[in-house]
Amino acid sequence: MTTIAIADDHILLRKALVTLINEFDSCQVIIEASNGQELIEQLQQAKTLPKVAILDINMPVMDGHVTATHLARTYPAIHTLSLSMLNDEANVLKMLQAGVKGYVLKECHPDELNDAINHVAKGEYFINELMTMQIGKRLSVMQQPQPVSSREPAISLTDKEKEFLQWSITDLTYKEIATRMCISPRTVDSYRDTLFEKLQLKSRVGLAIYAIKNNLVTL
Repeated sequence: MTTIAIADDHILLRKALVTLINEFDSCQVIIEASNGQELIEQLQQAKTLPKVAILDINMPVMDGHVTATHLARTYPAIHTLSLSMLNDEANVLKMLQAGVKGYVLKECHPDELNDAINHVAKGEYFINELMTMQIGKRLSVMQQPQPVSSREPAISLTDKEKEFLQWSITDLTYKEIATRMCISPRTVDSYRDTLFEKLQLKSRVGLAIYAIKNNLVTL
């Protein structure tokens, strides 16, 4: 049974989510909260911790980013999934930096939310299909482990490319990354474009997730 906590300040949506998720096979919502602070207070009193915490981003008192950061540090056994209306790279990166395992848009199909919960409960990454189409096809392969026999050959990366990937998870601009790496902005653009081609990705979010999945960064 996958036990779940939900934090969302929209009462009607939260209640609808609880009803929907409780209809999924082997899923049960055990905690409801209207913001991150309320969620944390309930966790402190809970006899059993949930396996997954579903977080809205824009919440009063304590938002999803701050909540995810706190959960990653205080309750590392709880895997977090962001459920939001925000579909821009900046928010996805910010939530990944905070330690979330999944990012799903509120407009997703119930089956996709179910898939997201199942992946995140196992500690795997899951990004909404609409976001995946923007990020690139390689991300869909990274969503779940593959049999050893079907894995692609390891991709060779230079030390500088690995360093650039490590910076990609931060909120620095490409120009600021160039300064940190002591190289020109044009060289940074070259690293980015080369990695897009090598890894079959289309965005910085994809690079960030690749870096996380391949243990090139520590969150």
